[in-house]
Amino acid sequence: MSSPTNLNLRHLADTVDQLAVRLSSIQPSSLEQLEEWRETAYRSIDDYCDKKRHELIEMKQVHQRKELDHLRQKVNNLIEKHDDKQDHYDSINHDIQLAEIKINELEHLRLTVHKLPIDGHLIVRRHLFPLPHPCSTIHLKVGLESAVGTNNKHLLVDREGRHLCLLDRNLTVVKETSFTHDGIHGAFWASTIARFIIITFKEILLLDETTMKLETCPIPCKVDWWRGTCSEDILFLSTVEWGSSIYEFNLRSSFKAVKEWHSPVTCKKEEIVCDLKYNSGFLAIPIFNKHKVESRFELRSAATLECIWSVRAHGRCRCCSIDMDQWLLMDHDDCRFFHISADGKLLEADKYDQHEQLEDIIPWGKDDVVVLTKKGINLHKLN
Repeated sequence: MSSPTNLNLRHLADTVDQLAVRLSSIQPSSLEQLEEWRETAYRSIDDYCDKKRHELIEMKQVHQRKELDHLRQKVNNLIEKHDDKQDHYDSINHDIQLAEIKINELEHLRLTVHKLPIDGHLIVRRHLFPLPHPCSTIHLKVGLESAVGTNNKHLLVDREGRHLCLLDRNLTVVKETSFTHDGIHGAFWASTIARFIIITFKEILLLDETTMKLETCPIPCKVDWWRGTCSEDILFLSTVEWGSSIYEFNLRSSFKAVKEWHSPVTCKKEEIVCDLKYNSGFLAIPIFNKHKVESRFELRSAATLECIWSVRAHGRCRCCSIDMDQWLLMDHDDCRFFHISADGKLLEADKYDQHEQLEDIIPWGKDDVVVLTKKGINLHKLN
């Protein structure tokens, strides 16, 4: 019979074997990114060579062909006129000799071709942290509760809980309208209806970015709303209560109620859903437990709410997707960020060094991240 020590050692040995198998089968998605870069580089070289072939050879061929056509026409004219004057003959013969010299030059063209240097830093491992210093910042006092939303052109944020502002890529306010509703707990763009959706306690609002007109969404206010997100078809909303519920509404049929999820499917009675973010058929859900005073970050199926994986976190958190299928988790209480892989592995963690209380985080395009603080907005370009 094996002793407990031997069993523990055998477990360690099995773990090492499992890691070895996992290591040998790694095929990170970045390999596709590397291959795309190689193909793009090849296309760039092909395009450059085509351009030089056109500039150095083909354009000269076109020009010299025109000269030969002109000389042929002159010779034909003399033949038709039976003009055999020596000076006419000598002039055309001289032009023909010059044309032959140009063709000889082109035929024996030589090039100076410099080697193409490959910088060893063209491709490096991407590290999110530390986040680079903000490339743009705007000092903007937000309301007691606030959030940010983005589409391709604009960033939506409230100012002092009394105004809704649209900002451009330079974080310049380009449009503004008054706001007389409760604090904003969530804001995001719904491409299907081409509107910003804004979540307050008692109302779900729609903002037209062109007219800055606010409309009330036709959703019954039987609960207090907290967070939200949407796919192309479905609006997901969570409630602000211990044992949060999640409701689904159809964006394509005037927000018709689709489904309700309640505790314990969503979370335990002593827990609250801190955020909701949709990406590629999944919901990212940070959940805070008031008794343990800690959170866990879960990726779930958007269709069934089945948990795919779970990562332990610290305080109350918000999240956003980055690099297509990875996640950035923001801890309100500790002012710390966590980089989570697509399969639920902690990749990096770092303290946010701007010394400001964090409110929300959201990606803006492929390489930009917007961080909302109590004092304003910081736009960071990812490394």
